[in-house]
Amino acid sequence: IVNERMDDGSSPPISLVQPFIYFGKKFNQIYVNNNGYLTFDQAWNSYTPYQFSANAGKNIIAPFWTDINNQINGVISYRQYTSGSVLIQATQDINQYFPQLKFRSTWVFVATWDRVAYFATTGGKTSFQVVLISDGHLSFILMNYGQIAPTKRNINKCLKSYYSEHSVLYGDIKSSFIFCVSGPFYPFGVGDIMSDGRSPAVSLVQPFLFFGKTYSQTYINENGYLTFDNVWDSCVSYPFPRHGVPDIIAPFWTCIFRGRGVISYRQYTSGSVLTQATQDIYQYFAQLRFRATWVFVTTWARVAYYPNSGTEPSFQVVLISDGHLSFILMNYGQIAPTSMLVQVSTIWE
Repeated sequence: IVNERMDDGSSPPISLVQPFIYFGKKFNQIYVNNNGYLTFDQAWNSYTPYQFSANAGKNIIAPFWTDINNQINGVISYRQYTSGSVLIQATQDINQYFPQLKFRSTWVFVATWDRVAYFATTGGKTSFQVVLISDGHLSFILMNYGQIAPTKRNINKCLKSYYSEHSVLYGDIKSSFIFCVSGPFYPFGVGDIMSDGRSPAVSLVQPFLFFGKTYSQTYINENGYLTFDNVWDSCVSYPFPRHGVPDIIAPFWTCIFRGRGVISYRQYTSGSVLTQATQDIYQYFAQLRFRATWVFVTTWARVAYYPNSGTEPSFQVVLISDGHLSFILMNYGQIAPTSMLVQVSTIWE
C-alpha cells in the first residue's frame, strides 16, 4: 500500500493484523508518517526531529526523521506479512543474534521510504526501511538503509528516547538493529584519562565480542566514541552507513573538548554494577537468563562542544558481557542544544 504524495503527509490509521508490543504497551494500529517515522496513537506531520532525550508524549520509531517530500521523488509504502518467505527471513535475522530465544516470527510489518527527496531538493534520493517483527510475545525492530543522500538537515534515528544501535548486513544493504533501553548513569570514574584528546590502549579484563570479532582492548576518544583496532581522533562524524572506517561505538560523536568536564572509564567484574547490568538486560530479555560477568563504563561528564566552553553535555556508553553475549547501553544526562552534526550509532565492517 502506497502513501499519498503529500508533503508532511501520513498514512491513514493502519490496523495491525497482530498487536505489536512496544515497551510494555500493546498497539493495534500504526501510522507511517512521510517524514521518516512511525507513530501509534495518531498521525503526525513534524519535520523537525527532537533532540534526544525528548519527552514529546509520543511513542515514535524513527528510522530517518527529517524533512522529506515525496511529491516529486520516491514512494513511501507499507505491507504486513503473516506467512511466506518474509517471515522465514525475519526469523533467521533475529536468531542470528539471539539463538537462545529459538524465535519464530508470526508477523512482520515493513515500511519503506524508497528514493525519497529532502524537502526543496529534487536531486537527492534517499532510501530506508523499518521492519517490525513479532512472535506475539517478543518484539524486534530492524532499520535498513540503502543510498543516503548527503544533507545538512537535522536527522534523528531513534526509538522514543534512549537507545543503542548496532549494525548488521541485510543482503546488499547495510542496516541497523535497534535495542532500546533507558536508565540512570552507571557509577563512573573520576580521573581524567585524556591528555591529547584520546586514551592509550585500554586492556579489557574480559574480551568483548563485537559482531563476530573478539577485542581485548579499546580506545576512548574525546569526541564521543570508542574504537578497537587503533586510536582515532576524527571530530567529524560520518553519515551512516559508511564503509572503510574502524569499528566504532559512538554514544555521541561530535566535536567535543573536555572544558571543565571529565572523561573517564571503569571496568567491573564483581559487585553491584554487575547486578545492575544483569537486571537491565533481563528487563528486556528475560528468556536469556543472562548474568553479567563484566561491565565496561565510559563516561563523558559535563564536557563541552568545541569551541563553546559554556555547554556541558553528559553521556555514557556501557559494554556488558557474560563471556558469550554482548550488549551495549547508551545513557544520556543533560544534552545541550547544538547545530553541529551528531552521530549516535555503531559502525562495523
